[in-house]
Amino acid sequence: MTETAMKLGMGVLLLAAAPVGGDPGVWAQWGLAGLVVGYTMWRDWQRERRMSDELQQHQTWVRDKLLGALERNSVALEKVASRPCPAQREEA
Repeated sequence: MTETAMKLGMGVLLLAAAPVGGDPGVWAQWGLAGLVVGYTMWRDWQRERRMSDELQQHQTWVRDKLLGALERNSVALEKVASRPCPAQREEA
């Protein structure tokens, strides 16, 4: 949601700053600055997409590993809980 809002915000700012009408002189003023801004926005979008994919993969890996460890620990605790306590055996 945040990523979409940021993209939408950048797009709105770009449209608000774009010259109105087809005057080539005004469009020529954008020149190198327009190319730099466009390239920077594209590069940042690509980086955000890559980082989002990597974070998702990392979260999936952590979730799978932690769930596996939790299941193993639960089984071990059930085994321990099913055995009688040695201290109680000595008293009886």
